[in-house]
Amino acid sequence: MFSLSQILGDVSAAHHQTPDDWARSVTTVVRDAAIYHAARNGFYRAQCDAVGVDPAALHELEDLQRLPLLPVSLFKRADARVLLTCPLSKVETEARSTGTSGVSSVVRRDAETVTRALIGLTGTYREFFGLSGGAGLFLSPSSADAPENGMAKVFNILNGILDDHAYLVSDNVFDPADALEYLRKWKGLMTRDIIGPPFLVRRFLRFLELEGINVFLDPYSMVITLGGWKRYPGEAVSAEDFRDECHHRLGVSRENVRDMYGLIESDLLAVECHLHRKHVPPWCFVSIRDVHDVTREVAAGQTGMIAVLDAVNTSYPGFLLTDDVGEVETGTCACGRTGQVITFRHRRQGGELDRSAVSIERYMGSGRYASAQPA
Repeated sequence: MFSLSQILGDVSAAHHQTPDDWARSVTTVVRDAAIYHAARNGFYRAQCDAVGVDPAALHELEDLQRLPLLPVSLFKRADARVLLTCPLSKVETEARSTGTSGVSSVVRRDAETVTRALIGLTGTYREFFGLSGGAGLFLSPSSADAPENGMAKVFNILNGILDDHAYLVSDNVFDPADALEYLRKWKGLMTRDIIGPPFLVRRFLRFLELEGINVFLDPYSMVITLGGWKRYPGEAVSAEDFRDECHHRLGVSRENVRDMYGLIESDLLAVECHLHRKHVPPWCFVSIRDVHDVTREVAAGQTGMIAVLDAVNTSYPGFLLTDDVGEVETGTCACGRTGQVITFRHRRQGGELDRSAVSIERYMGSGRYASAQPA
C-alpha cells in the first residue's frame, strides 16, 4: 500500500501495485483528503452533514461513493470562493476554462496543490511517454500568452523534461508553415514531438496534405493531444483515423499517438498507454454515476456521469461531479498497469445543474459562513 507522498514520489511503482494494494492505497488517500477538507472547510462539512457521512468512517473502496460531490458548475459562480479550503491569501494560481455554456470556470490552487500536481504530472509524463530530452512543438499558446489557460499549464509541465520547445499559437493565430519550419530546423539534432489539441494537429496535417508534403519524424517521436476532438462543425474524426493520419503524414507509429483526458477543476490527467487506454492517476478515484440519480453509482462497465475524487487538492475539495459521460474499468490493463481506465464519451446536455446537498445560497444564509471560512 502506498501513501500519497509515495504515490507522487514514484508514480510508476504506484501504477504497478497489486490490485488489492491499489484499492487500499486509493481508499486511504481519498479518505484522508476528505477528512482534511471536512475539518477545514465549512461548506464541505455541511455537505457531509447533509448526507450523514463521516469521512473517517470510510474504510473500503466501495465506501468512497458515499462522499458528497461538488458539481463543476459551482466553479462558474461569482461566489465560488466559498468552495475554498485554503484562505484566498494562499491562492497561488488561477486557471480558467470556458465550457459549452460560455461561462468561465475559475479554479484557484494553493502552493501545496501546485507542488503536488507538478510532481505527480511530471512522473506521469515520464511513466507513459518515456520522455528524456528532445524537442516539443506545441500547437498551443504558452503560459505567458495565456496565463489562465488550464491546457497551457498542463502542457507547460512537459518543458521540464524537454531540451527545446516552441509554441506556435499567439494571439489566437496558428500558422502551420511555422510548424513545418521548426520541425525541419530540429531534424537530425533531437527527437521531435508534437503536442496540442487534436483539431490543431489535424489542421497541420491538412496543410501537409494540401502542400503534398510528408514529414517523417524520428523513431521515437510522439504526438500527444489533449482537448476537444471537434473544433468546428464537420471536423469530427475518430481516434483511429487520427492515428492513421499521423502515421501517414508524420511517420509516427500509431502506438505513439497518445491522447489525454482531464478537466481544469481536477488534478486528474488520464494518459493513454501504448494500447490507447486512458489510465486514471493513482491519486484519483473515478466513480460513474446514474445520469438520473447522481447519488447512485452504476455497475462496473456501465455508462454514466463521471465523478472524480482527487486526493491531491488541498485548496478546495477535489470530489467533483463533472458534466462528462463515460465509463470506467478497474483491474490490470494488458500494458501491466493496475487501477482504473476511463473512457470519455461526450458532454452531457443540461449538465449545469447544481446537485450539491447544500446549495451555496443555503449555506451562506445559514449563519455558518463567516466563522467557517479558513483564516
